[in-house]
Amino acid sequence: MKPIDLDKLDLLTLSILVSLYENKSATHVSRILDVPASKISRCLHTARLIFGDELFIRRKYGLVPNDYAGKIYPIAKEIVECAKHFNRLNSAEQSHNRYFELVIPGMIAYAYPRALMKAIKEHNKNIHINVSSWSSHSLEGVTSDPHCIVMCCCKGPEEILCFDQKLQVEVLATMNRQYLLSCRKHPILKQDISLETISTYPYINTLIGIQAPILNPFQEYCQSKDLTLNTEMTITSVSSLFDYLSDCQSLAITPYKAVYDMLDEDSGLHACQLSEYECNRLFEVVEPLKLVLVTHPSADNEDTAWLKQQIRELTHELI
Repeated sequence: MKPIDLDKLDLLTLSILVSLYENKSATHVSRILDVPASKISRCLHTARLIFGDELFIRRKYGLVPNDYAGKIYPIAKEIVECAKHFNRLNSAEQSHNRYFELVIPGMIAYAYPRALMKAIKEHNKNIHINVSSWSSHSLEGVTSDPHCIVMCCCKGPEEILCFDQKLQVEVLATMNRQYLLSCRKHPILKQDISLETISTYPYINTLIGIQAPILNPFQEYCQSKDLTLNTEMTITSVSSLFDYLSDCQSLAITPYKAVYDMLDEDSGLHACQLSEYECNRLFEVVEPLKLVLVTHPSADNEDTAWLKQQIRELTHELI
């Protein structure tokens, strides 16, 4: 492996590498970082030259990181996270230009940045946002940072308050609709779709909870009904999920209408909303998850209130 020329490695390139690793899609990274797709392609080309490795393999539904990218990722992630602290310098005195860290579930993180930036520009707000995907460690940030806003799935506010009683928790939505995702030629599409028939196929979990691991409602239902469920893995990136489902017998269930709406005739995937009858059967046994908004107890300024309202309105459209 040739020596790495650090003089040619900039922070934007590292940020793009980190986001590509987490989201597996240049299109989604473009939306999340608000960077043109052409710029992402150039930075990826530069990174490949610097590291002397392809880093990502192009697949039907995105870019899949190779082993070397997996070695680079934790180092790049640490550098990018450290660099964010520059935006927080003198934040109390520089209230005219606020910096916000937004954490959103990975399955829908792609949908927020562009819409929020449009609203920020239309209302002439001096706000800078950085959007990252939820992880089981995300609550640690909001406990110490008044400019951190977190969205996550849980059974209720009390689950968050067990982590820190001082946090402000608001329920954005109760996710009692469920959408089944599969490849277009999946054999289940020729069957009556029920909770029992779904359980006979390999299953992909798409949820990371407050404390990983956590059972999602369908897994919990199968456990309570003694149904044998083969959970293959957890995938929280929507592009990685689409790539995996496109050529296998596995199934996934998501509560997000935004994911359902992404699929079209050319996707090679099939999505359908589970019937009201099946959803009622599910939630007679288990509790539906809630999408909550979590903020620091001192996050009470005008810009925070405005940004939270934008998130509420956008979430109403997406869920």
